[in-house]
Amino acid sequence: MKNKKITHLCILVLFTTIILPTCTPTPQQEFSLKNTLTIFLLNNEKGHYFCFPVQYIGDFQIQSFEYSSGSVTIGEYEILLKREDVNISAYLDETSDEYGNSDSLFNLIYLEENSNILLSKMDEPLESENMYNYYYIFIERYINEDEMKNIISEYEKGNVYSKLYIQYDLVIDNEPQAGSGFMDDFELYYGLPLDTTWFPADLDFFKFKYLQK
Repeated sequence: MKNKKITHLCILVLFTTIILPTCTPTPQQEFSLKNTLTIFLLNNEKGHYFCFPVQYIGDFQIQSFEYSSGSVTIGEYEILLKREDVNISAYLDETSDEYGNSDSLFNLIYLEENSNILLSKMDEPLESENMYNYYYIFIERYINEDEMKNIISEYEKGNVYSKLYIQYDLVIDNEPQAGSGFMDDFELYYGLPLDTTWFPADLDFFKFKYLQK
């Protein structure tokens, strides 16, 4: 590959242990994921879903992002992240500095829903040649009622230690980068709202897109 400065932002933050409530959770009540910023468990009018924010910054172009496979294991319960079950959206800011600072906005350049590609502009020529390109890619996986009940069951059994695995293929400046991805571990806890006050600045766009009411 060319001598490009490629930065993949994948942040892991550790928190002080929080005592779990003793009451029994229900599917309508909220869980959070501790010790991780690579996976979020959110809820909207459609239901509960996992969100995986992926970030890249550099003087290069990502011409293709192809999701391959993944899984989330809550305790002893595994939820497969098949391509036909996930939604993917990719955004680009072409006027960033190397730290992700910019006065511009992210523009949607790729959209895929349940393996159906609805928008694909990643390989179009870039407008700016003197700035860094900041890519923000979101992978979403909605959870059905039975899956949520199994998550609750694992929590009630005390199986809160959990794992995440994501794999995808990239093409960067015409060079394939097969087998990219990340792994993480985290803990499931219940009954406390998501606190974003300590989030690093590079998660501002995630907060804007998913957490603004």
